[in-house]
Amino acid sequence: MGIVIDWFLTWWLRSGRYRRSRLSRWLFERRYLNMSLPAVTSLADIEVQLKQVKWTMDGPLHLYDSISYPQTVWAKKKDDCDGFAILATKLLQQWQPDTRPVLITAMLRPAQNSHTVCSFNAPGGSLWFFDNSSLRQGNFEKYADIVEQIKSNFKLICWDVVDPDTLRTIEFHRR
Repeated sequence: MGIVIDWFLTWWLRSGRYRRSRLSRWLFERRYLNMSLPAVTSLADIEVQLKQVKWTMDGPLHLYDSISYPQTVWAKKKDDCDGFAILATKLLQQWQPDTRPVLITAMLRPAQNSHTVCSFNAPGGSLWFFDNSSLRQGNFEKYADIVEQIKSNFKLICWDVVDPDTLRTIEFHRR
């Protein structure tokens, strides 16, 4: 049974998740696109804005997971880790486009521990990341270093790096 679950989680991250997210955005969230996001002038400002969003859990069995528009997250002021990450990427892009933020998702077992963060180029050349509303600073040299941090003691199935604007995969890795 574990092999089937691992296969499904890999398929979901590689193929299903971003298609579903783009479809869900188009069907249900277009009305939020004109909403303006708060102006930020620092990483501390971004953290303050993210703290205004309430964390909420995905739907049953996490099968209805999709990545909303950042404007939707801001309008509703609630979402799961995907919402925090996508909002953080957009705020970083507005503040300092050269930070080149991306979404990193680690598919873990048990699946409810899977997690998405916003990673970006920090001052000094290393990578930092927003983990929900918290800024995690460190000397992360590559995305795999961040995945090691977010996976904790859970079993890593696969992980990816995604462009936040297009939801297109930049990198995909199996354990």
